[in-house]
Amino acid sequence: MKPYLLVTAAVAAVLTATEAGAANLVNNGDFANIGNVWVNNTGLGSDDIQTGGATPPPDWTVVLNNEFWFSSTNAYLGLTSSPGNGSIYAIDLTGQANNKPYGGLEQTIATTPGQKYVMTFDLGSSYEWNNATTGLAALTASAAGYSKLFTLAPSSYDTWATETLDFTASGTSTTIEFLADSDYTSKYTGLDNVSVTSAVPEPATWAMMLVGFGGLGGMMRSRRKQALATA
Repeated sequence: MKPYLLVTAAVAAVLTATEAGAANLVNNGDFANIGNVWVNNTGLGSDDIQTGGATPPPDWTVVLNNEFWFSSTNAYLGLTSSPGNGSIYAIDLTGQANNKPYGGLEQTIATTPGQKYVMTFDLGSSYEWNNATTGLAALTASAAGYSKLFTLAPSSYDTWATETLDFTASGTSTTIEFLADSDYTSKYTGLDNVSVTSAVPEPATWAMMLVGFGGLGGMMRSRRKQALATA
């Protein structure tokens, strides 16, 4: 194979590995699977998930209090899932009763120690249920010891914004958590489109790339020596 073809093949292999590293590590991050959650004829899915109570969304664990589902097909009071979400469902972390302390969801994902990751999610707010001061939609996102409070003032009846939290994994598994913040009097804090991807190629990918280019360099040097010897 000619040297430039070898280089092309090596670059293609690295790009393929990098794209694979960008796969979403979160299961059911768009809440397409609602499991046994009951959905009535208005599109409102209701389970009143309490600690030790009802079954949580598949692949997720409930933290502290309750959540409820809503649908963008038969939207409950005009609230919908985040735009671009293939699922019609999203989560309200403040619960049906809107009573403090608010609850949350968490999930444990497989990670590589020392690897940097990017967690993204959509945060929802509504001027019907939130105001511009203490009523902001508010949640704390956490992963691997990294934690940040996110708030969103509604700009419409049904407002969504994409948020990001960067973290470095410290173990082979990492628990990501979303907890509605009880310092705010929010009546609605939407959560949708949760994703965790590698921020850069993992160490094994870099090692493969270095070995590949090292071998390529050795091959090219060998060919140059052969060409000089026969000249």
